Amino acid sequence: MKNLTALGVHPALRGFPGMVLELRRDGVVVESNGRLERELERGVVGHPLGSVLDGPSRRKLDAILARQPRPEATDGFVPAQAWELMLEGRDTVAPHSFFPVWDEEGDHLYLVESPRDPRFDALYEELAAVNSEQANTQRQLAKEKSRLARALGELERELKENERLSRTLQGQNEEMEAQNEELLAMTEELHAGQEQLLSSNHQLERRTRELQIALSARNRFYAAMSHELRTPINAVMGYNDLLLAEVYGTLSEQQELAVERSQRAARHLRELVNDVLDISRLESGRAEVEPEPVDVARLVDEIFDTLRPLAAHAGSDMRRLSGDDVGTVVTDPLRLRQILLNLLSNALKYGAGAPVWVHLAWAGTGRLVVEVTDGGPGIAEEDLGRIFDEFVQLGREENTETAGREGTGLGLSIARRLATALGGTLEAASTLGVGSTFRLTLPASPSRAE
Repeated sequence: MKNLTALGVHPALRGFPGMVLELRRDGVVVESNGRLERELERGVVGHPLGSVLDGPSRRKLDAILARQPRPEATDGFVPAQAWELMLEGRDTVAPHSFFPVWDEEGDHLYLVESPRDPRFDALYEELAAVNSEQANTQRQLAKEKSRLARALGELERELKENERLSRTLQGQNEEMEAQNEELLAMTEELHAGQEQLLSSNHQLERRTRELQIALSARNRFYAAMSHELRTPINAVMGYNDLLLAEVYGTLSEQQELAVERSQRAARHLRELVNDVLDISRLESGRAEVEPEPVDVARLVDEIFDTLRPLAAHAGSDMRRLSGDDVGTVVTDPLRLRQILLNLLSNALKYGAGAPVWVHLAWAGTGRLVVEVTDGGPGIAEEDLGRIFDEFVQLGREENTETAGREGTGLGLSIARRLATALGGTLEAASTLGVGSTFRLTLPASPSRAE
């Protein structure tokens, strides 16, 4: 068969009484003589032939398309065997036998329907008639079944409506009973809640008393231990001073270095003991405040003189921003000195050698503001809230450059408590990479403390 694809359906097959289909290798129908469309009442050109076949027939078609065409079988209509395929129409399924014929190039396949025995057609028509009769019978049965189902459904709806009315009446009665029971339960729950509240209050009072007793015992323990520790510490420091003064003979450089280290450790321990004692006194409310007129500018200058060795060691200096006419405030000079000493020593230790500024000014409400500012690395915003907690040292926790510096982690906590005892406040502000400012606000006199 020559040039079949160029001509569409071969001219010799156009008038063929049976079905003729031209397929590509992928199973899509390229051309048809129209008989298949008339039987199925649907178009097939441009669609896979498998879309109108049942499952086994689709597998047969795949097997036909998968075979390699034999050259000797492509020259003319010389099929090897007929293949029976089940074609599915809208309401029917009919078997048909086809001979596969390949074109010369082997790219297109022609399915040519084989002639059928007239007896087969008669049998097929008889089966179709039987099927049609059975279908009519089934439709009649379906209609009758539907009618009975509707009647049963109507009866069931009436029964359900009666049951619903009965349940509604019963539910209303039960709801009224439940409401009465709920009111009784709420009343009992209210009484139980009142009793529980009273019990919780009693427990809270008892635990508060226990906590007060425990805190009092702890403060007494701190105070006793602090007093007991001071004596041996002072003895150690005294003997260290005698050794450094070479009262017991000349020390070598290594011995002098060891004694100095011992003296620094003893001094640090004494500072810790003093801080613990201060904390104990402040928590127990036994911190004594003796107010008197204090020249704040002069007090700041005296503290500068005290801390000049520490400033020289840190490579920094201290500067006061105020006039000499700042005046006085009525407060406890020892407590104020303790606060400023702590703030200034911290600024020198952690100020990275930058100058430390102390600014004195009066606020409009008759309160003195003392600001201590350093040029150190600053404090992160999330840490500002905890620097006043006990035993917190950000330098040791996070900065390896300041990890070796002395401190107890109690100084800022004591300073804030002392500021409160003096009727004032102590706050901190900081910017990373710029520095920190600690702001102490004091009333002009105890009578003006808020």
